[in-house]
Amino acid sequence: MKYRAGWLVALGLSLLLGCRARTPEPTVQSVLEGQLTVRAEVDSIPDYRDFEVLVYRQVAGEPDTLGLAVTDSTGHFAMTIRAPAPGLYPLRISRRGATLASGVLVVADGDSATLRAEFPLEGRRLLVRSRENAAWLAYQNAIAQHNQDLLRQLQAAPDSAALAQIVERTLALLESVERTYPNTLGAQWAAAEAIRLLAGWNDTLALARFDSLSPDNPRYLEAVQAIRQALARRDGQQATVRWLTALRERLRRPELRVAVQAELVRAYMDSLQDEAARAGLDELTHMTTDSTWLRWAERVRYELDHLRPGMEAPFFVVTTTAGRTITLDDLRGSYVLLEFFWPEDPTYLNELAYRNALAETYRALPLNVLAFSVQPDTTVNEAFHERFVQAGQAVILPGGLRDPIAERYNVTTLPVRWLIGPDGRILGRFEGAGALARLQQTLARLQSGTHESSPS
Repeated sequence: MKYRAGWLVALGLSLLLGCRARTPEPTVQSVLEGQLTVRAEVDSIPDYRDFEVLVYRQVAGEPDTLGLAVTDSTGHFAMTIRAPAPGLYPLRISRRGATLASGVLVVADGDSATLRAEFPLEGRRLLVRSRENAAWLAYQNAIAQHNQDLLRQLQAAPDSAALAQIVERTLALLESVERTYPNTLGAQWAAAEAIRLLAGWNDTLALARFDSLSPDNPRYLEAVQAIRQALARRDGQQATVRWLTALRERLRRPELRVAVQAELVRAYMDSLQDEAARAGLDELTHMTTDSTWLRWAERVRYELDHLRPGMEAPFFVVTTTAGRTITLDDLRGSYVLLEFFWPEDPTYLNELAYRNALAETYRALPLNVLAFSVQPDTTVNEAFHERFVQAGQAVILPGGLRDPIAERYNVTTLPVRWLIGPDGRILGRFEGAGALARLQQTLARLQSGTHESSPS
């Protein structure tokens, strides 16, 4: 398998994907400076001006510039980045209209980062140096190693003891990130990821760790989701509802209480209690006047009406990047995995090897994978496909998150995947923490002849 590099609830990826409305006054400020040059054998004239370095976020499908710098003749640049909150933001380097490289930048208050690169990169990734970005790289490496271990295990015979060893090794790596880089974004992500790994493996320890997790952790709601799903498997839905209700009542921040209420709605949906989910949505709309959450509630009502297991999947006609026109009807008789992703999303990049292995392992099911990029910029997609192998057929949605297909499939968080049966009916939705593991379990049951779904 070739690999060249390393639920959230709605709003959970707002820093990366721009799902939340604009914040009037930025609250985080950091500095990025560095030098960009060209190899002498490519261009012998040492004039390195006009490289554009852009840090941005997506807001309603449009880029919102947080920092922009242009190099001088020596290739030097410097900029101040002003962001609405600490987090991961897309970083893009272009010159004379051509995108040369893309990555992510950790923006945290007071962080000072440097970036030096020589073009063409020839497959090398951008390396940003700072304490915050070093912590993020250490976290990313831990997750990449975990996914590689899972990939090897996927290719071997199932072995619960081997899986336990993988989890233990990854937990040790994540704890090392927390110890080495305390109070960084990477350490916060590592703390939440440890809970996600423990949930379903050692629920008692997962709950204990969750109780010490700060509600200010940017992945707090992912940890809530992981615990919710573990409790549902172990103790049943009623115990999960009681836990979520108690958690909602003890949280002080109104926005977190609303987010936990949204998890209650998802819990009911996961157990196919659609009427209880509708009642939960009614309660949510009485808890907040935030227009973003009200829109989320509208989208979930749409999902309850149109996108539940057993319903006909919404029809689509798309043209792949290879120029092939495909309709949903063309794929009748096979299982179809529709994947909506953002090519610069580090979560997606980290799980790409594992995702590719699933696509290859179950291709004979038969399974067709369609990967829908919601980044409409073709140059960004081209740069992604130059660096990464992506099993399946690729499609660029020109309307981004507002594209009719994305709206028809209620895409509010990324990555998200829909599994459709050979009869064109929905089998399940897979998003958030542990989505690929749940997808693998579902595909394995389908391959063995047990036609059950495992939605998010």
